[in-house]
Amino acid sequence: MKKIITTLTVMTLLAACSEKTTKGEDNYAIISGRVSTPGEIEKVLLAQNNEVVKEIPVSPSGFFQDTIRPITENHYYYLFESSILQIPIYLDKQTNLELTFDKDLEKTVLSGTEKEKNQYLLEREVIVNNKIFRSDAELFKQEPKVFKENIKKYFEKLRTKLNSYKFDKEFLEKQQKWIEYKFAECLIDYPNSYNYFVGTQPVLPEDFYEEIKGIDFDNAQEYDSNEAYSDLVQRKYFQQIGDLEDPVQLDNFIKTIGALKSENIRSDFAEGLASMIHPSNPKNKEILDFVLANSKEEEVKQTAQLTYDKITKLAVGAPSPVFTNYENANGGTNSLSDFKEKLVYVDVWATWCRPCLAEIPALKALHDKL
Repeated sequence: MKKIITTLTVMTLLAACSEKTTKGEDNYAIISGRVSTPGEIEKVLLAQNNEVVKEIPVSPSGFFQDTIRPITENHYYYLFESSILQIPIYLDKQTNLELTFDKDLEKTVLSGTEKEKNQYLLEREVIVNNKIFRSDAELFKQEPKVFKENIKKYFEKLRTKLNSYKFDKEFLEKQQKWIEYKFAECLIDYPNSYNYFVGTQPVLPEDFYEEIKGIDFDNAQEYDSNEAYSDLVQRKYFQQIGDLEDPVQLDNFIKTIGALKSENIRSDFAEGLASMIHPSNPKNKEILDFVLANSKEEEVKQTAQLTYDKITKLAVGAPSPVFTNYENANGGTNSLSDFKEKLVYVDVWATWCRPCLAEIPALKALHDKL
């Protein structure tokens, strides 16, 4: 890859390194590169543990560069150009990583320190996400035995790639576990995906989940250090809720998560549960209590409480919020009192939505009928 770096950029990089060295600190990394579509992307996002840790501005020419500090014990990040173009990266102290995004992930170019580790992570992303989770429906439409055999082939290919590098023991063992967890996630995900694409539940062999039996789904340290494990835990437990409005399923789910010993796992699930508070949910109070008791994030607790307070006012049988002299489509006004003891049909749509606009004749016909 030809690197075109201005004198100013070089001076900036040298100054950044010099500054940290002078202070006796080495807990930083530098990432730089180019986006796939210069002029269209204004920033790239660096994320870790599903949270954005840095927004990096992109120049009109498509170049970006930033110093990341501090580098935590969890060295794994994702760099997002967009919601569909993301690259897993590994950053250690004093890593200097350069990359050029490409919409064809396999053509993304990497250079700099820790190149081999990042090259492997890129190859891993291509195999697992592009070939499996973002593949067409054909893979998950296969019968259980065939599906499992084909999935195994993908992960064996990934193991071969991993073993072809001469990685240090810590990185190697973490990636071996990553493969184990991601394979298990595929197995757990299979029945729902098969049902979605085929329309029926698959008949699973007795040993279909054999490889999952030895996995501990309540490991706080692993949850924070291995994103494949956290994905697996989320997938395993959230799949227990097939119907968000089924009080029995919600009750069992809350009890199951509440029994976990890992505070960080309970806290993450509390955030997911908070989004389930809505007017038609019969377990809103139980969800709110769980969120308040288990979430570590004050913002999550406050949002859950505010949402609960609002939807309580909208419960069936509660007095409607009063509105007065709202403009109507005919140029006049209406108040809530105008609709007392009348059948009211409410259609909510967006003025920019063409399919919505196309439904207006049907709305008018319904208006005349009622």
